[in-house]
Order: sequence, then C-alpha cells, then structure tokens
Amino acid sequence: MLNRLLRASPYIVVQIAAMYLYQVAGRIDFPAAPGRIGPDFWPKSILVLLGLVCVYEIIKNLLIGETFTAAGLLEKFMKDSGATEGEEKLRSYPLILAGGIVLTVIYVVTISTLGFFLATIAYLALFMTLGRYRRWGVIAVSSLLGALVLMFIFMKVVYVSLPLGTEPFSAVSLWLLATMGVH
Repeated sequence: MLNRLLRASPYIVVQIAAMYLYQVAGRIDFPAAPGRIGPDFWPKSILVLLGLVCVYEIIKNLLIGETFTAAGLLEKFMKDSGATEGEEKLRSYPLILAGGIVLTVIYVVTISTLGFFLATIAYLALFMTLGRYRRWGVIAVSSLLGALVLMFIFMKVVYVSLPLGTEPFSAVSLWLLATMGVH
C-alpha cells in the first residue's frame, strides 16, 4: 500500500496546487463583455481538467496498482500487432523528421500570405502525405475539417485573431468568418 501511495503522491500534490490556483483564479475581477466568456474562464477550465486527470491518476494508482500502466498497454499492443520492442526501436526516419521541420517552417512563413485557413489545410495535407499516409480522400477531408475546426475554436471560442492572408487569399478567410458569424 505504501508503494501505491508513493506513486500517487505527485498527483496528490498537483491536485492540491490546482485547487489552490482555482481559488486564485476566482479572484480575477474583470467583467466579461456581453455575450462572451470572462477572463477567468480559461484558467479555471484548465485547472478543472488538470484536477480531473489528477483524480483519475490518484484512483488508478491507489486502487488499481501496477497492473494498469501505459507501458503495459503499449507492450500488449505491440505483442498483439506482431511487432517486437527491438524491431520498433530500429526504425527511425530522420528524413521524414527533417521534412516535418522544414514543412513547419514553411507553414509559419506562408501563414501571413495564405491566411490561417488555407495555410493550415495545406500544412495538414502535406504533413500527412510526408508521414506516408496515402488515403487521399481521408487526407482531403481531414485537412479541410481540421482547418475549419481549428479556425472555429480559435475565433469563436478562444477569441484569438488569426491571419487572414493577403489578396486574393484573404477573400476566403473573410467569407469563412462571415459564414461562422465572427465579427
């Protein structure tokens, strides 16, 4: 039992810190704009999620113990898939890694010209292709939906201003903003 308590102790400490910081976030005293969430929403939301993860880990470590670990699940998955741990360690793809880095730099450089939406569609599609995924329909749909979801979250939920792009690309961004009802 002492071993289980020791494994759960970091999560207990983080849970106590999260509860204290939640109280501190409750003292944020700025009124929310009409129809918008207040400035205390995101810190409190993140702290609630952190607290839920800590509660899960505390319960897992105290009640379930060593039989339920992420490493154990990964080992079971690898055995079920026919791969051994040694085989998985031998695989490395430095050119794909370098390509991902270059692709990310290109994304950052072109986002102000293409706008967030178009640059993100291209980035997601090229990243999946670089990672050797070859179901083109899935790539197209997930890139489009991924960019739309990210744009919606950033613009309508988090209220982050995203690059619209330069003409003629900004016309797509402005049309999407109008469609989403972002003012």
